[in-house]
Amino acid sequence: MNTEPRIYVACLASYNAGILHGEWITLDGSIDIGDAIKAMLAASPSDDAEEYAVHDHESCGQLSEYAGMDSLNNIAEAYRSAEANTVDWELFCEFCSHLGKDLCSEEISSYEDCFAGSSTNLVSWCQEFLEETGQLESIPENLRFYFDYEAYARDIEINDVFTIKHNGETHVFWHR
Repeated sequence: MNTEPRIYVACLASYNAGILHGEWITLDGSIDIGDAIKAMLAASPSDDAEEYAVHDHESCGQLSEYAGMDSLNNIAEAYRSAEANTVDWELFCEFCSHLGKDLCSEEISSYEDCFAGSSTNLVSWCQEFLEETGQLESIPENLRFYFDYEAYARDIEINDVFTIKHNGETHVFWHR
């Protein structure tokens, strides 16, 4: 199963006073993130606990220490959308990271549009792709053995696709 996105939110007043006070919050949409942060700040040993920082995170892609509520809510919404569409959350995070994009539900459709399939490596994917699409049918069968799949894989990766290695597989995505 996918790893749920989580953040460790720390109270900055406590942190500045040399006290570690914070809480792990799961961004799966099951709780109100703002309320969870307010509760953590209310439980702080520091009287002036008003600000927080994200001191750690898991399965959240690229996330600033000072991520605001909009960013955190976007991650929770994207996670719910990924779960609903049976998208591998960790692979989706790597996809967004590769493109330099923040995690948000709008990127789920981009992920789905770009995803071309998976295989053990790009050369194997290229063989399957060319066979499935019938692109080699114009080459006489006795000459198909001479087709250079490795060269084709190298060229298609330069021009048309990018790959992400995840869980022992190579996942292929079209450039859009």
